[in-house]
Amino acid sequence: MTKKRKEKEPQRERELGKSILPFSRVQKIIKADKELPIVARDATFLISLATEEFIRRLSEACQKLAEREKRTTVQQKDVASVVRRADEFMFLEEIIAFQRTEPPQKRKPKALQDAESQSEPTMLDKFVTRGEESQEQGAVAEPPKYKQ
Repeated sequence: MTKKRKEKEPQRERELGKSILPFSRVQKIIKADKELPIVARDATFLISLATEEFIRRLSEACQKLAEREKRTTVQQKDVASVVRRADEFMFLEEIIAFQRTEPPQKRKPKALQDAESQSEPTMLDKFVTRGEESQEQGAVAEPPKYKQ
């Protein structure tokens, strides 16, 4: 039995004079900057619209790059590539790190992880074996003496 794919919702268009982003959340982010004592409602609204536009442009550029590589999912490497190539997003270069070329290591099955963890000595095992080695060599540490 196959599952039916959910139909994608149509793109949400914003109403005139309103932003898709929650006003109170944008206001809270602005107030986090201690250098700005008071920000007008109109300024908060314009910042919200500018943020929407920025997100739209960045996501469209990343989507186009993914489509060129015949993928439907935008990946972190797409965002990093767009940031490095487009002058419009150069200011993000320090924030968005370019992904390393080696793929991430795949997880091992739990049975293999348990077997490996049992074969490797733990930190406690290492500490105990060091103490045993020093005793075998005759270097027994005396407990500290306290003055009374």
